[in-house]
Amino acid sequence: MKARTAARVVLLNPAGEVLLLHVKDMHDDSRHWWITCGGGAELGETAVQTAARELSEEAGIECDPADLLGPLASRSFVMEFRHHSTIQHETYYGMQCDEDFDFDEAIWTDIEKASIVEGRWWSLSELSSTTDVIYPPQLPTLVEMVQRRDVPDEPLVLE
Repeated sequence: MKARTAARVVLLNPAGEVLLLHVKDMHDDSRHWWITCGGGAELGETAVQTAARELSEEAGIECDPADLLGPLASRSFVMEFRHHSTIQHETYYGMQCDEDFDFDEAIWTDIEKASIVEGRWWSLSELSSTTDVIYPPQLPTLVEMVQRRDVPDEPLVLE
């Protein structure tokens, strides 16, 4: 099975809400879930460089990789997407925005436009009470870590 290295950003607005993207499998509309901004590493990128690039591509936020908080956590899992199975290794970083910004879907690639239904801000209470599928399931813990600027000595290992 093919392996893929990826990085994700737990991005909080000034109100402490996290930006999530509602993603669907382009080949199976019945499969959909919410995730943080992020994606696969390009050749030669470190995880934190990938996180910063993906934040720019998906949310339009330019940042220096050194400005990201973390790594906060990591997880490895088998990802089923577009009729392919891939072992995905993800590293999570955090960022607290000092001011609100307009989320602009016009910057997305064609693949992102085809697979991302919408992006929206979620409060911690909404995350904890929703029945929607959200990855990783431990996202409320990561949001709290970013709110406290709490970086563990070793990244949490998520299931």
